[in-house]
Amino acid sequence: MATLSDSVYNVLKALVELYNKEGMPVKSRDIANLLGIHEGYVRNMLSILKSMGLVVSKAGPHGGYIPTSKATDMLSRQTFSIPITSLGNVVGYALDVTLIGLLSDRPYASMRVIGDLTGYVDREVKIGPLPSGLVLVGKVIKADIESLVEITSIVSIPRATVKSIMTPNPITARPSDPLSSYIKLFVERRYRGIPVVDENRKPVGLLMASKVMEALASCRLEAKVQDVMVGNPPIIHEEEDIHEAIRLMISSGIGRLLVVNSEEKLEGIVTRTDILRRIAMLEQLV
Repeated sequence: MATLSDSVYNVLKALVELYNKEGMPVKSRDIANLLGIHEGYVRNMLSILKSMGLVVSKAGPHGGYIPTSKATDMLSRQTFSIPITSLGNVVGYALDVTLIGLLSDRPYASMRVIGDLTGYVDREVKIGPLPSGLVLVGKVIKADIESLVEITSIVSIPRATVKSIMTPNPITARPSDPLSSYIKLFVERRYRGIPVVDENRKPVGLLMASKVMEALASCRLEAKVQDVMVGNPPIIHEEEDIHEAIRLMISSGIGRLLVVNSEEKLEGIVTRTDILRRIAMLEQLV
């Protein structure tokens, strides 16, 4: 069974708690109120859960969302997971991280691990971001289900919303636009990706430089944006913090996220570079 991102997991957990308490379909606004986040963002997460078969929706005035039996099983299997990276690649996930002797000369991090770290003994790894915003850097001493890392440095990621570091109002494309309209932007401005939006400014794709170059190499000069764009673009809500942006970039292997508001309309774009401008020492992490 697939692992849920922390954002999706939190929405599912809140849904199950409310459903078990009330015994009736749960409204997205009730989940939003419980978690203190925008309802539009909750609906986004519920769409993902529906596609995974973890949630079903019921229409009508007394309708809402109902968790499936798979949802309970998923929650019992997953707790908050923290990526473990080596040279920028995810090599495992840490659960229940415990810091030992933090003020001593040789502090350690003990954790349960999903994945195999045996090939990384005596090698440097990065663990995080933790919920506190810390990233641990250290050498793997013991690699097992219960693993041990000798900490060499700790980096603190400042709390900041994605909105505060994103590039607002980016240039966008429409699916029906001719691809040729954007070639100059990619060549002269060296863009790596342009968001593709519908008539309501909701993201529907991402026009990547690599796909544009492939189309040119194949002499597909009459192609439309929709013919080469990447569908289901990576999205994050503007009120999420940069910890979540880093987690999404690490776990998905992507370098840019489209930022949306509570109505799921495009507000901006956030990239690895935006994050690195805000944070020192994390070049290898993101």
